[in-house]
Amino acid sequence: MGFQSFCSSFRIAILAICLLAGWQPVWAQQDTVALATTDSLAADTRMVLIDNIFITGNKKTKDKIILRELSVTKGKMYPYETLELVLQTDRDKIYNTKLFNTVEVAILELAYDKVDIVVKVEERWYLFPIPLIDIIDRNFNDWWVNQNADLSRIIYGLSLYHFNMRGMNERMTLTAQFGYSRRFEVEYEFPYIDRSQQNGLSLFAKYIEYTNLHYNNVENKRIFFDSENLLKTNFYTGFDYIRRNSFYVRHFLEARYSNSWIADTIIALNPNYLGIAGNRQQYISLKYRFSYDKRDIVAYPLSGFKMEASIEKLGLGVFDDVDITRFQASYARYVKLPKGFFVSNYSSLYLSGPDNQPYSMVKGLGFRNDVIRGYELYVIHGQYYFANKTSLKKVVWSGSTRWEKFPMEQFRYVPYALYLKTYFDVGYAKNTYNYEGNQLLADKLIYGGGVGLDFVTMYDVVIRLEYSFNSIGESGLFFNIQSEF
Repeated sequence: MGFQSFCSSFRIAILAICLLAGWQPVWAQQDTVALATTDSLAADTRMVLIDNIFITGNKKTKDKIILRELSVTKGKMYPYETLELVLQTDRDKIYNTKLFNTVEVAILELAYDKVDIVVKVEERWYLFPIPLIDIIDRNFNDWWVNQNADLSRIIYGLSLYHFNMRGMNERMTLTAQFGYSRRFEVEYEFPYIDRSQQNGLSLFAKYIEYTNLHYNNVENKRIFFDSENLLKTNFYTGFDYIRRNSFYVRHFLEARYSNSWIADTIIALNPNYLGIAGNRQQYISLKYRFSYDKRDIVAYPLSGFKMEASIEKLGLGVFDDVDITRFQASYARYVKLPKGFFVSNYSSLYLSGPDNQPYSMVKGLGFRNDVIRGYELYVIHGQYYFANKTSLKKVVWSGSTRWEKFPMEQFRYVPYALYLKTYFDVGYAKNTYNYEGNQLLADKLIYGGGVGLDFVTMYDVVIRLEYSFNSIGESGLFFNIQSEF
C-alpha cells in the first residue's frame, strides 16, 4: 500500500466521518455561536449590549486565557434569549482547559438592553511533585493475571508536573523513573506562542532503558525476557506544532527523531524485532493529526462528539531502517437520554503498510482506547484493525462537597458521581503476515460485554470496575483508572 493510496484513504475517511456526524468540514465554516446579528432578527427580539466582562478568582491565570474560550465579546449586541445557553457552552470550554476546579458564568442585568458577564473561577493546584509508583504492564489486569502480580515489574521514581506556568496554561513535565525500566523525560508545552492565541508549540525528549523486555507473543499474550544486562534503549526527541484557529478544531504537526538499540539476545529470540535494522534502528517521522472535539466535559463526557484522524510517515529517506505509513481515524458520540441515562459509542479504524513490519512497531487491538472489554489480558497485533465500543449508563449518585477545614484551598471542592453501566464491544484485527503468536484472536471478529461501575471525582480521576464476558468463553472482573474512551 503506497503513500498516495494512503492519502486517498485519508480523504475518503474524513469525508465519511463528516457525513456521519452531519458536520460541515471546518475549512468551509467558522466556529459560529447561536447568536444572530441584528439584521437577521425580528423586531420584537430583545437585544442586549454586553457592557463589560468581569473575571474573578483567577489569582494566577491570565484573563486572556479565559477570554479565549468565550464566544461573546464586550461591546457587541446579542439576543438575550440565546445568551444563557451560549454561556453554558462557554463555561464548559473554560472548564476543559483543566485549570479550574469550578467555573461559573452568569449574566448581570444592568438595564433592559444592557448586561455584564461575570466569570467566576476557582483555580486548581498546579505544581505536583508526585512519587511515581506504577506497573509497566498495559493495565492492572494484565499485571495481576498474566504476570502473577510480580512486584519486580513495578516502576518507581518522581514526576514533576507544573501546569499553568506563568499563568498562560503552559505545562512542564520532568520524569525520572527507575525499577523495571529506567526513563528520563522532559516536555514543555506552549499552548499559544502568538498574540492571536491560535498557534502553539510542544518540545519533548525521552530516554528509556530496559532490562526486561517483551519480545514476542504466544496465543496473543506478550512474553518477556529478563536479564541483569541492558536489553534495549530508546531515545526520541522532537516537537509538536499546534494550530487552534477556532474553538473546537485543532491541527497538530509532529516531527520526531527516534534511535533504538537492542541486545543480540533479543535478536536471537526474535530476528524481526527491529526488522532489517539489526541492533540499531533510526528514523525520522512526520505526523499530521486533525481533532474536532465538541464534548461537554472532556475528562468524562456525557454529551457531544469528538472526531480525530491522523496520517503518519515513519522514515523520510534520511535513514533506511524504517519505511512505514500509518492512517488512523476515530469518532466518538455521547448522547444524554431522559431520566439520567446516557449512551456513548466509539469507533476506530487503523491502516498501515507495508504488511511486513518490525515487531516493535506493529500496533493493534489491546492498547489505549482500542481495548475490547473482556480482552484486557490480550494484544492482537495487526496492520489493519477496527473497533467499535458502546456503553449505556445511568447516574445513581452525584453531587459535591467542600472540606472547608482542609488547609489547601485548591483541594477543598470535591465533586463525585457514580454511574451504573452495561456495554458491548466488537473488533477485528487482520493478521497480515501470518504471525503465529497472533493466530488465536487475529482474523476473527471478537466481541465482549458486561456490566460495571464508573466513579468520577476531583482532578479528573475516573475509576472503573467492570465484570466482562468475551467471545472465547472467558469472564472476569477488571479494574481501570482511566475513562473508557
